[in-house]
Amino acid sequence: MAVTFTERPVEVLDTPRPRHALRGDVQGLRALAVGVVLLYHLRPSWLPGGFVGVDVFFVISGFLIIGTLTTELRRSGTISLRDFYARRIRRLLPAATATLLAVVAAVVLLLPQSRWPGFLREVVAAALNAQNWLLAVLSNDYGHATAGASPVQHYWSLAVEEQFYLVIPLLLIASAALAGRLNGRTVPYAVGAVALVTVASFAFSVYYTPVDHGAAYFVTPTRMWELGIGGLTAMVLHRVTLTRAVREVLGWLGFGAVLAATALYTTDMEFPGWVAALPVLGTAAMLACAGTALARLLSVRPVRYVGDISYSLYLWHWPVIVVILELSGEDRLSKKEMLVAAVISFGLAALSKRFVEDPFRRDRVGRRGTYLLGAVLVVVSVVAASVPWYTAQEQRTRLLSRMGLDADHPGAMALAPRSPRPAPTGVPLLPDPAVANEDGPYGTSPDGSDCHVYRLDYPETACWWGDEAALKTVVLLGDSHAAQYSTPLIDFARGAGKGLWKVRAMTRNGCPFNAVPPAEAGTPLTVCSDQNRVVLDRVRDLKPDLVVLSGMSRESYVSDLKWTWQSREDMVRGYREMLTAFSAAGIPVAVIKDLPRPNSQVPRCLERNADDPAACGTPQAEAFRGEGDPLVAAAEGVSGVEVVDLTSWYCRDDVCPAVVGNVVVYRNNHVTNTYVRTLATPLLTGLGLI
Repeated sequence: MAVTFTERPVEVLDTPRPRHALRGDVQGLRALAVGVVLLYHLRPSWLPGGFVGVDVFFVISGFLIIGTLTTELRRSGTISLRDFYARRIRRLLPAATATLLAVVAAVVLLLPQSRWPGFLREVVAAALNAQNWLLAVLSNDYGHATAGASPVQHYWSLAVEEQFYLVIPLLLIASAALAGRLNGRTVPYAVGAVALVTVASFAFSVYYTPVDHGAAYFVTPTRMWELGIGGLTAMVLHRVTLTRAVREVLGWLGFGAVLAATALYTTDMEFPGWVAALPVLGTAAMLACAGTALARLLSVRPVRYVGDISYSLYLWHWPVIVVILELSGEDRLSKKEMLVAAVISFGLAALSKRFVEDPFRRDRVGRRGTYLLGAVLVVVSVVAASVPWYTAQEQRTRLLSRMGLDADHPGAMALAPRSPRPAPTGVPLLPDPAVANEDGPYGTSPDGSDCHVYRLDYPETACWWGDEAALKTVVLLGDSHAAQYSTPLIDFARGAGKGLWKVRAMTRNGCPFNAVPPAEAGTPLTVCSDQNRVVLDRVRDLKPDLVVLSGMSRESYVSDLKWTWQSREDMVRGYREMLTAFSAAGIPVAVIKDLPRPNSQVPRCLERNADDPAACGTPQAEAFRGEGDPLVAAAEGVSGVEVVDLTSWYCRDDVCPAVVGNVVVYRNNHVTNTYVRTLATPLLTGLGLI
C-alpha cells in the first residue's frame, strides 16, 4: 500500500509554536517562489513564466492557513475569528505598512509630481486591500496600457489572500455548525466546504479567463481555487500518510512542474484559467514531500533563510525596481542596476524581517491592542498617501487650466515650409509635461456620449458636432490614432465651417477600422471587426461627403496591446476591404498616415530633461521603424481614396522632436491635443476642407 490513513496535525507556520516546529522545506518552497518572482521582475526574458511564483505562494498560504484553521476546528469544534484576524494583522500589516510608507516617501522625494496621483492612488488601494480590483479595472483601460507600472502593483496578491481569508473561516464555521446539526464529523464537512469553493472558483477561472484575460489575472474569484488546493492538501495530509517512495516521486514531479511553468509560460497565455493548474498542482505535490531528498535540499540553511525573509523580500523588491527604472528613464534594468536592485532588496528585506516582522508577530499588546494597531496602520498609510495625492491633483488642475495657445507657442506652424512662425526661447511649454498625458482630444458629444468608444447601441443623434442643418458631413473612423484628430475637425465645424460642415465621430480606442480581426495570445478578437461591419453599413447609409480614417501601425498594436495579425498582408487586406466598400459606394475617403512613434515616454523624458528638450527627440528612422503604415498601403490604387501625410509637420532634419514651437508633441504614443490644434491648417488643407 502506498498510503495509510491516520489523524494527525499538519505542521503550520501561523501558530505560536517553537521555531524548530517549522517545516524547513516549506520555507525553502517560499524561497523558490520569491526567487522566481524576483528573477522575473529583474529580467523577464530570463524567466518568462516567473510570475507563477505568486501561484506557488497562494498554494503555500492555503496549505498553512487552512491547515491551521482545520486543526483548531478539529480541536475545539469552532474557530476564533478574533484570534485569527489578530494573527493576520500582526503577521502581515506592519511590514506591508512600512513598505507603503517608504514608497510614499520615495515617490514624493524622488519622482516628478506628475507621477504622484497614479502611484499614490494605488498606495491607498493597497492599504485598503483592494489593489487587485483596481488593477482589474485598469487592465481594461486602453490609456493605462502604456502607463508605467506602479511601485505597489504587486500588492494585488496580498489583497487576493486577505479577501479569501475574510470568507474561508466563516465557511469553515458554517460547515462545523452543519456537521453538528446533522450529527456528522466536523472535518469531512470542512473538506467538502473547501472543495466546493475550490471547484467553483476553478470553473469560473476557466470560463472567465478567455473572456477578460486582463481582469481575470487579478480578481479574487479566479484565484481562490489556488489557495483552496493548498488547503485541501493540508486537510488530506492530516489523514493520509504517504510512503517515502511516493513522497519522493511526488516531490520531484512537483518541482519539475513548477520549473517547467517558469521556463515555458509567458504573459501571452490565458492565465490563470486551467493553465495555472500545472504550477498549482506541482506546488501541492511538493508540500507532500516532507522527509525526502528534495525536502532536505529545500531545507538547506541559506535557502531556508531566504524563505524566512520571503514576505519582506516580496514587498520590497518591486518598489526598488520601479524607482530605479523611473530614475533611469529606461524600461528595463541594466545588469549593474539589476545587481543594485537585488542587493538593496535583500538588505531591506533582512532589516524588515528583523525589526518589523519579528517584533510585531509577538502578541505583546493583546487582541484589542492588535486591532487598534491595525486600524492605526491602515489610517496612517491612507493619510500619508492621500495628502500628497491631493496636493498633486490640485497642481494638475491648475496646469490643465493653462492650455491657451498664443504667439509664443506656434506649435506645428514653427515647421511651416513658408514663413515659419518664430518660437521664442525661455517660455513655458504647453501643455506642461506634468499634464501632457492628459491633454487628449474632445471625447464627449453634446448628448454626453463617449465618442472615443463608439457603441452600436448609441442613438442616431450621438457623436455629432456642428450645425445640424449643415450641408456636408465628414465622418471620422478608426482607433485612438484617428480620434486624436477630432479636435481640429470639430473646431472647424463650429467655426470657419459652421453651417457648411458637420462632423460625426465613430471611433473606438484600440479598434482599427479593419475587416480582419487581430489575435491576442492566439485567440481571435472579433469585437472590433464585428462592430466595424455594422459601422460600415451605417456610414454607407449616411452617405457622408468625406470619411477620414487613421490607425496605429501593426508594430504599435503588438507593442501596446499585444495584438497581432497573422501577417502584415492580412492587416492590409482587412483595411482594403473597408476602403473598397466606401469606394464602391462613391464615398470619398482621406487616410491620415500614422504619426511617428516616439522612442520614450515623452512627457516623463521632458520632466527629466527640462533644460534640454532635444534629448527627448526620436530619429525619424526609429520613429517609423517597421514595415510601414498598413492603412496607407491598403489605400494604394483604391479609387476615391487619398492619403494625407503630415510627417513634415512632425519631423525635420531626420529627427522627430518632442517639442515643436514650444508645444509638447506627444502624450504616450499619441499627439497632445494642444499640438493637434496647431496642425489644423495643414490637416484641413490636406483633407480638402479649406
